[in-house]
Amino acid sequence: MGGMGRMIRRFVNMVAERGSSGMYTLHRLDVWKHLFYPSRAAAEAANKTNVKVPILPWLPAPVMRFESSPTAFWDAGRLEMFALVSPRSGDDRILCCNTAGHTMLYHADSNCIQAMPDLNCGKGFMPMAISIARPGALEEDLYVMNTATNLGDGSSCFEVLKFGSPGSDLGPMGLSGWRWDPLPPPPIAANICSHTVVGGGSTICVSAVTSPSSSAVTFCFDTMKGEWTQAGDGWVLPFDGAAEYVPDLKLWMGFSTDSQQLCAWDLSVMDKPPTLQHSWMDLKTPEEWSASRLSLLNLGGGRFCIAKTFRVMSGTWADSVEDKFAVLTGIEMVTSRGDNDPEEGLKMVRHKSIRYMFTNEMIRWVL
Repeated sequence: MGGMGRMIRRFVNMVAERGSSGMYTLHRLDVWKHLFYPSRAAAEAANKTNVKVPILPWLPAPVMRFESSPTAFWDAGRLEMFALVSPRSGDDRILCCNTAGHTMLYHADSNCIQAMPDLNCGKGFMPMAISIARPGALEEDLYVMNTATNLGDGSSCFEVLKFGSPGSDLGPMGLSGWRWDPLPPPPIAANICSHTVVGGGSTICVSAVTSPSSSAVTFCFDTMKGEWTQAGDGWVLPFDGAAEYVPDLKLWMGFSTDSQQLCAWDLSVMDKPPTLQHSWMDLKTPEEWSASRLSLLNLGGGRFCIAKTFRVMSGTWADSVEDKFAVLTGIEMVTSRGDNDPEEGLKMVRHKSIRYMFTNEMIRWVL
């Protein structure tokens, strides 16, 4: 039974919002310490015992604080996007953006702030952010889309952050810089419900449900050609939010829309609905726990961090929420070749979980 190389990332970035004060804090969690055992054998031994999820009494000390910028428009200064820049090369550069389109880049390792160009227009609340490695480029391209594509005011809901100059990665006299380029929106007015990257890492695939007909549709954007094409009619991607392609597995991993459990699909062919390949119980929870946000971070080396936000419900109404908290879980994906292992094929090994209760602050992004 084998793993998938060495572990690359050591830290997970958590952005917490402090009540309604407009203050956000960035915390970096050491996953080697909190989410993983020293070995796979130690994790498998721990899984044989029924251990309660321990509570993390407090988050790591904040490395940076961010504050909403006042604007003349209601709620336009609210910070609604935090995303890693070039995540394949590191986990320490974090782009921050408010709903007015103002951006800045924080370097956690050097603890410095870099001024960044503004978006051509704001991208709304919790926009979609996808990083794609472009051949020959010095930095990965960051694609950002308003999940509500029908803005109705002529503004662009879709842009890309690139490093270089128009038509080249090198500017005049060999200089380079960041810029935002507007892109054509999806050819449909709808709310994006799920997205991923296919086509060898160069095509963005999104699914949406239109209103009022509630019909499902899936489109693909070729980042090399800058064109949209329809991938499916009458079906949507079967996961909630984002799914990530894992090259070692040749599968896409995410959380099922139906069960909210971790699953793997084959999306190599996009002219038909994706095929479910595997499903795992990543976290067993009581019935009263209701998950509201799910995210999966690829740490490298076959290891992942699962972040889930829960509400404890005592009834069916919104005012029946008793507690809110986040659970982070470290997992390891391994392949078994049947050498005395009853679970031949792809296997999930659960390592550690931690639970953080929301009091004066709520974790909104895990990067």
